[in-house]
This record gives sequence, C-alpha cells and structure tokens, in this order.
Amino acid sequence: MADVEPTDLQGQPEVGTLRAMPSPNVSKASDRSNRSRLLHAASDAFSQFGFEGTSLRTIADDAGVSFQLINHYFGSKEELWIATLDYLFERYLETGRGLGFTPTANLHEQFHNHLRLLMTDQFQRPQLRRICIQEFLANSPRYEKYIYPKIKYFHENLGHPYYRDLVRLGIVKRFTAEEVALIFSSVVQNNLSFPYYVELLLGVPTGTAKSIERQVDLVYEILVGDPDPADQPAGNSMVEPRGDETADDGTAVVYGWDNAQELTPDGNRIKQLELQNSRLKHLVGNLALEKQLLLDRLALLERGHPKT
Repeated sequence: MADVEPTDLQGQPEVGTLRAMPSPNVSKASDRSNRSRLLHAASDAFSQFGFEGTSLRTIADDAGVSFQLINHYFGSKEELWIATLDYLFERYLETGRGLGFTPTANLHEQFHNHLRLLMTDQFQRPQLRRICIQEFLANSPRYEKYIYPKIKYFHENLGHPYYRDLVRLGIVKRFTAEEVALIFSSVVQNNLSFPYYVELLLGVPTGTAKSIERQVDLVYEILVGDPDPADQPAGNSMVEPRGDETADDGTAVVYGWDNAQELTPDGNRIKQLELQNSRLKHLVGNLALEKQLLLDRLALLERGHPKT
C-alpha cells in the first residue's frame, strides 16, 4: 500500500498516519544528519510562520530531504513541533549551563561578558522565544502543556540560581534575583518582539554588534551601578534593606516631601534622575543668565556708557 499524504490547511501535502519504511542503506550517521537538518529547518519555519502556518513540505524542501522522512522520524506535525521545541530548549540550556563565576577572577567583568554572550545568543538563535510568544498570544493549549513546564524548569534549575548568585556574590546590590531576571528578560523580549522600536530608540539596527554592546552596557550599568552618595540631597536618609538578597547599604531613599514615602529601587533611580535633571536645568539657567548679563554689559560698553 502506498503512503498516505493528506493535505494541510494550505493545500500542502501533510503527514499521514502510515510510516515510511526506513531505507536499509541509510546509516546511523545519515539518520543523525537528516534529523538535525529537519529540526533546523523546522525551527526556522515554526518560529517564522507559527504552527498553523507552517507547511511540512516546505520544511522538507528547506532541509533538502525526502518529505517521507518527516513521517519516518517524527510521525505527525505536532510531534515534529514538540521535537523542535525540545531541540531548541536543549540548546538554550547548554548556554545556561556554561555560565558560572570564578571567585578568583574579576566578578564584574565575568558578569558583563555573560550579558554579552546571552544577548548575542538570543539574536543568533531567536527561534525558541518567538515560538513561545506565538503560542502564548494564540492562547494555544501547546503553551500550557509543553512550553510552560520548560520555562518553569529553566527558572528553577538555571535561571534563578544564576541570578541569586549575582546577588549572593555582591555583583548586583540594588535588586533582588527576581528583579534582575525581569529587567534582563524585558530588554531581550523587546528586541525580539519590537525590534523596530528598539532601533528607533538607539538609532542603530537591532541585532548589530553596536546595538548589542550598547544594550549590554546599559543593562550592566542599571544592575551593577550603585547610586553615588554625593548625588543624594542633604537631609535624605537611606532606609533599611528589604531582605537577605538586598544590598547592605539599603536600596531606597526617603525624600523630605510633605507626603514622604519609601520608593522602590526603580522609583528611587527615577527620582535621582529627576533631581539630577533639575540641578542641570538650574545650572543651565544660571549660565544663560550670566551670559545675558555679560551681553548687556558689552552692549553698554560699545555705546560708550561707563561700567556700573
């Protein structure tokens, strides 16, 4: 009996229920190569077109293998999607497992290099995050069944332990491990979900070395940089740390307003920037006034009036 090839929603031949018989001449090395090429092509297709919009015939053509091999190796479209998710997630875990700190070396330099590696990796291999975003926005049952457990596993076994090390080693003092994860993840997500917006903000193409370096430096300064005590207005006092994972010297400032309140670290930083901006405006205003006074005196001298 011939193999069945029903069509998908796009009219493309789809995987049937009958399995193609493996060729006796296909070696194990060829098997590995064929599977790898199919998974690589499927990663690009699913991340670009989504589950529903992806054609298995296109995946086979892009991989340069027979369409029947998809049926032989994976069985169905969903099984290929699951295998693709596993493949991408394992590569993601490989990057995470390679991160660590050598206590005898410069910890801050190591963290800066980690940020560069992680962000570069996200640009070079964006397929996993794109698939996760697609499935979440589509409210797909695949998200809850397959993606959510993987996110939870990564958070508990790699992500959160790494961010806790940042705080424990004193590399990051102003934020908790959860806050560090949220800040970095938000920056990465913006680059993948709204790349043109990031390009407009930075003035350089998203994904380029210059764009990556500028964002790495920005994230590093946000996470690692400590507020300069000299910038604190007179009369302000530092509040107590929020817990074990906060900096020893506190995280927020109580301002002497009528309705003074303790700010979050982000709110504290915003208020510091507002104060610095206010002082800068005051300085510019003083300079403008002095300039105008000098111009007035110069005009008087040019008209022959004596100095006052």
